[in-house]
Amino acid sequence: MLQHRAAKEVSAEQALAVAHHEYNRRLALLENTRQRLEAAFEVEEADVDVLGVEYLSFYRASLSKKISVQENDVSNAGLVVENKRHAAVQARQERQVIETLKDKHLMNYKRETAAREQKEVDELALYAHQRQEKQI
Repeated sequence: MLQHRAAKEVSAEQALAVAHHEYNRRLALLENTRQRLEAAFEVEEADVDVLGVEYLSFYRASLSKKISVQENDVSNAGLVVENKRHAAVQARQERQVIETLKDKHLMNYKRETAAREQKEVDELALYAHQRQEKQI
C-alpha cells in the first residue's frame, strides 16, 4: 500500500514536471512572438514600398493573432500546472497519512509485544518463585 502511494506520488511529481516544462516552452514561444512583433513595428514604413507596407501590416496582424492564441495557450498550460501541482500535493499528503498510520501501528505492535513479553517474564518469575517455595 505504501509502495503504491509512493509510486503515485512519484508519478504525480513527474506529471507536474512535464506540465511545468510545457508551460515554460509555451511561455518562451510567446515571448519570441512578442519580440518578433516588436521588431516588425520597429521597421520604418518609409523604407518599404507599398506592397511591403501591406505585407508588413498583414504580418503584424498575424503576429498579434498568434500572440492572442499563445496567451490563451500559456494561460491553459498554467491551469494544467496548478492542477498537476494540486494532484502532487494530494498524493504526497496521502502517502504521509499512510506512513503515519504505519508508524502508529508499528508502535502499537511494539508496545503490545513488549507488554506480552513482560507478562510472560513475570509469569515465569512467579512460577520459578512458587517452585522455590515448594522446595523449601
